[in-house]
Amino acid sequence: MPTLLDDFLSRDGSRVLHAVWETIRSRDPEQLQPLVEALPLIRRSTADLDLGGMIYSNNGHLAHALTKLEKHREGRCWCAVYPGMLTHDPRKEDTSGNVRILSTSEPGWSMTYVCECAVCGLVFDVEQGDHHFMWWDWKPRGPKRRRGEV
Repeated sequence: MPTLLDDFLSRDGSRVLHAVWETIRSRDPEQLQPLVEALPLIRRSTADLDLGGMIYSNNGHLAHALTKLEKHREGRCWCAVYPGMLTHDPRKEDTSGNVRILSTSEPGWSMTYVCECAVCGLVFDVEQGDHHFMWWDWKPRGPKRRRGEV
């Protein structure tokens, strides 16, 4: 059975995208470590690929997956990848146990969230918007909140 590394190195757009999304979703160090060790090889193999994308370039998702691997290599918390990637839905991250939603504005297409990383406690202000697709802009607020603070 092919590994994620095999998929990244395949030069087949659909396989590369499979590896990209699995990497973005993963919090399994055993799954990510072989990719971290092969980062230079993955970069060379994917450097000139056109992964398409209608509204948002899939090459942007590839860049995000590679950034996640870099941050993992540096020992950074999983939440370090939220800023700069518009596809991290706070509700899904909350359901997965990755963050806790501390508060929200009134529900609607445009709304805001305050979220806390379940691992390191970093607090984020998250803006939700919609323009051709739903997106979320994560901005770190600062370290773990104090008791009673939102």
